[in-house]
Amino acid sequence: WYWLLAALGGLAACLRWPRPTAVACLAVAAVINARDLMPAWLPPAAAHAPAAAAEADQRVFVISMNVHRVNDDPTAAVAYLRDRRPDIVAVLEVDDDWAAALEGLAEQFPHRLIRPRPDNFGIAVLSRWPLVDPQVVAFSETGFPSIIATVRRESGDFRFIATHPYPPFNGRATEALLVHLAGVAEVVESSPLPCIVAGDLNATPWSRPFRELLARSGLVDTAVGHGVQPTWHAHLPAPRIPIDHVLVPPAAVVLRREVGPDIGSDHFPVEAELILPAAPASPRPRER
Repeated sequence: WYWLLAALGGLAACLRWPRPTAVACLAVAAVINARDLMPAWLPPAAAHAPAAAAEADQRVFVISMNVHRVNDDPTAAVAYLRDRRPDIVAVLEVDDDWAAALEGLAEQFPHRLIRPRPDNFGIAVLSRWPLVDPQVVAFSETGFPSIIATVRRESGDFRFIATHPYPPFNGRATEALLVHLAGVAEVVESSPLPCIVAGDLNATPWSRPFRELLARSGLVDTAVGHGVQPTWHAHLPAPRIPIDHVLVPPAAVVLRREVGPDIGSDHFPVEAELILPAAPASPRPRER
């Protein structure tokens, strides 16, 4: 989206110094980039119900937060979760120190699965609802973990997938990202329950990996209709890009979608409050 701003800036400059060829090229560039960005401001296909119309037990309040492993002060992140009181959280870049900090939230989130790592790919799911048969899986040859769990609640179960693929630094890494997100899509496709995918996907909404994930999974981006909401890099005023996401079924109603405050990470957290489509209660296997 910074290319759109650059193109518009160039067009503005051409008002003072007319250059017909440059104007034509910049206009084409602006149209192409505007086309990719337009969905962010268009209303989603599902109607937005007024927040007051939804009973509290129907809502799901999701937060996805990359805490930045080298951030050795969890105070802001922990205080943020205590204040916001989400129902379920995907936490990325969890090492042993962060795992200990998250365990301190046991009263607020009695159901947890935490898999710390010494690199940037430790992961955790914190939930106020039971996690049924949670699994730690790897979607690509990188071996980086994702968490899949059925979330049990009285108003209807759902599947929650927390994930953090390797960033697309080069061709091989991009291929690994595509494979990883294809694995996520396969889980969604095979699920009889509505699914929520949350995490640092290392992909912008207009990128090929992200578009393929939506096309294969049938999920939609909660940011649609709420504008471009950049999440990284939090320590720089620009350029920032939206790579942290919460994805939901098309029938879900998104009541609110926002970027959270500075928590000391290089990412801003993402908040999404929504109503999922109804799903039948599942059998009652092991809970955590």
